[in-house]
Amino acid sequence: MSIESFFDHRCDIYHVIEDSQSPGFALPASPSFSYPAEPDEANVACHFAVKSFSHTIEQTQPANEYDAKIKLTLPIGTDIRRNDKIVELKTGLEYTAMQPRNVRGHHLFVFIQRTDAQKPL
Repeated sequence: MSIESFFDHRCDIYHVIEDSQSPGFALPASPSFSYPAEPDEANVACHFAVKSFSHTIEQTQPANEYDAKIKLTLPIGTDIRRNDKIVELKTGLEYTAMQPRNVRGHHLFVFIQRTDAQKPL
């Protein structure tokens, strides 16, 4: 069994862009961060894995927040960086990447967390 058969999901990867804009009135520029409209890495083969013991539920108003430690496995050579936005193509859910790890030149893995966009109202 090859590693390529393990990648049963698809995702898009967006690299964070830093921009600095001055608010005017001779004030110094402050950095702002955003993501491009088009993905930097499109339709990438990957695998999303959630460990059964890493779930947390926080009781908040008006709804509870569900959080899980999700491990994303990618082919070697995929350009993924810390704070990149990952969009799972099947569900449309957005995640933010932690520090990527190279596993002996064989594949990459990165822990990801759901962004605030998916949290309840």
